[in-house]
This record gives sequence, structure tokens and C-alpha cells, in this order.
Amino acid sequence: MTERNSRLLTRRELAGLMIASLLASAGPSHAATAESYVNSIADEVMQLANNGKKGPELKAKFAALMNRYINLKGIADYALGPYSKKIPAGRKPEFYNLVSNYAAALFVYYLEDFRGTELEIKSTTQQGKFTVIQSAIKLKGGGREQVRWRLTPASGGFRISDVNLKGVWMTISMKDRFTKVLTKSKGDFEPLFAELREAETW
Repeated sequence: MTERNSRLLTRRELAGLMIASLLASAGPSHAATAESYVNSIADEVMQLANNGKKGPELKAKFAALMNRYINLKGIADYALGPYSKKIPAGRKPEFYNLVSNYAAALFVYYLEDFRGTELEIKSTTQQGKFTVIQSAIKLKGGGREQVRWRLTPASGGFRISDVNLKGVWMTISMKDRFTKVLTKSKGDFEPLFAELREAETW
């Protein structure tokens, strides 16, 4: 694994990965319809980013949008790595809620980065069981944000299994971030929960 792929994400990059996850969360099983679906979700995301709303109202709307389309629970479980079976059962709902709020807060914190005009899909390929979509968000301020998704089939459609932004895979980076905190705390989840709660002050 290269240093670039294993490094921890900044808040800005994590925000981008959450947006990318939202754009590629589900869809019918063939490439053309999958691309159409991704474009429709991208339009919804960009409309939310461009509507001028800020603060708690925007955060709540984006959290609802993410919870409709992203399997954050699966991503959060994977990110715990070897600690996934050590989290107290009674605290799992709290953990999932904190991850959801954290993702929504990232979007609001870096709102300007996601005010795009359209999503440009460059290619869709099949790699074993995965459908991989390479695309770019055309930003209002100029330039493009390159995004690559890895999708797996689920319930007659798709589910996001991973996403790559700025050369970094989301699942690997979140796992590195979460397990680093838990290793330092010797398995105590309080420091991780505290870090996730910090998003409420952004």
C-alpha cells in the first residue's frame, strides 16, 4: 500500500468522499441506467448545495438525504476494523447516529466545495462483481473534482462499497482514522465518540 493510499483524510477530503458515496448509493443493474441514476442523485445534491441555506437546517436536510441513499451503517462497521465486535451493543445506535451527523456536518462545513453545475460520467466498467464508475463534478468556481465509485449489486440495484477521491479510498481512510483513535485509547470508545461529536460545533 502506498503512502498516498494509506494516509488519513483531511476533513475536506472526507466531505468529498461522503458526497461521492451519496451520488453512487443505489441504482438498477445495468450501466446505462446506473449512470442515469447517479446523475439524478448528483442533481439533488447540487441543488441542496446551491440553494443558499446554511446551518442546522441544511445539515438536517443533508443528513436525511444521506440516510435515504447511503449504507452508512455498513461503512461505519467496516471502519471500526478489529474493534467492530468490541463496541458495546447498547451504544451501537449512538455510534451510527454520530457517524451520520458527522457526515452531514462535513458537507455543511465545506459547502463551497460542492456547488457544482453537473456530473460528467467518463466511463463505467465491470471488474468482477464490482461496477466501477469514473466521473467528475464540474464545479461552479471552475475545475472538476474527480470521483471514482466501486459498486456491488444489492436488491436488484446497487450499493456503494467504496469510493475514491484525490487518490484515496474512503473505507481505508476511515478505518485508519477510527482504529488509530481506538488503539491509542486501548479500546475505549469515548475518545472516538468525542471526536465525532466535535462535528456538532463546526
